[in-house]
Amino acid sequence: MSQVEESPVAGRNVTSDEVTEFLRARVATMVGLPAADVDPTAPLPSIGVDSVHAMELVADLEEWLGIEVPDQLAWSYPTIALISGQLATGSPA
Repeated sequence: MSQVEESPVAGRNVTSDEVTEFLRARVATMVGLPAADVDPTAPLPSIGVDSVHAMELVADLEEWLGIEVPDQLAWSYPTIALISGQLATGSPA
């Protein structure tokens, strides 16, 4: 089974809200905060995301979405909200 086939969202559109919630949960785990305390509009470094975490987020997104994500994503789009807007392929619910 390929990576794309294993992805729970591969082959369908994902909304920015879905990407935001996925990233909030991942960042919360990385920095030891409740997901509710991760502000999606805050710059990632201000909430404790370093370069290693940023690369982990790219890998997690690739696995979850089943697509290749640019390595520099967190630098090009430095907030969860900006990343979500960039990666969303579907309309908000």
